[in-house]
Amino acid sequence: MTTRYGHRTALAVGVMVVAALAGCGKSTAHSLPKPTAPSADPVAAARQDSVAAYKGMWDDMAKAGETANWNDPTLATHATDSALNVLVNILKADDKGGAVLKGGPPTMNPTITSMEPAASPTVVTLKDCLQSSKWLMYRKSTGTLWDNKPGGNRATTAEVVQSQGAWKVVAFSSDAIGTC
Repeated sequence: MTTRYGHRTALAVGVMVVAALAGCGKSTAHSLPKPTAPSADPVAAARQDSVAAYKGMWDDMAKAGETANWNDPTLATHATDSALNVLVNILKADDKGGAVLKGGPPTMNPTITSMEPAASPTVVTLKDCLQSSKWLMYRKSTGTLWDNKPGGNRATTAEVVQSQGAWKVVAFSSDAIGTC
């Protein structure tokens, strides 16, 4: 996939398939998102909480991207393992390259493609068409636009897992611009 500048292998919302990446990230009790109150319908709760975690991950990325702060502890609120590793690596590359992201988060409208186990899900797979045309890179030193190439629509999938009462994105992948 193409990138906004050469030293990155992925645009912030158009990242590589992350299933093969080693996990990283530590979470602490104070950084865990609050789970939904116990519900009589665990399927409905899983739907709501997994989508909230996915959207929260992109909101956290947008906020950290404003300063290319790859050390932002908020990144671990909704992402862990490979997903967190990718976000951190993107922000490290931005910081090293002198770039920040503005105009985010991308527009999201995820749908659930699978939930397991069926009766009381703890693993949810989502698909989305991330719209990132307003989420652009700027030069950190001057605040000027990096280039005039807007983002676009990218087919994205994510795996969201409930662990210790919290839902977090553990892996995601995004295809090239124009794939949805």
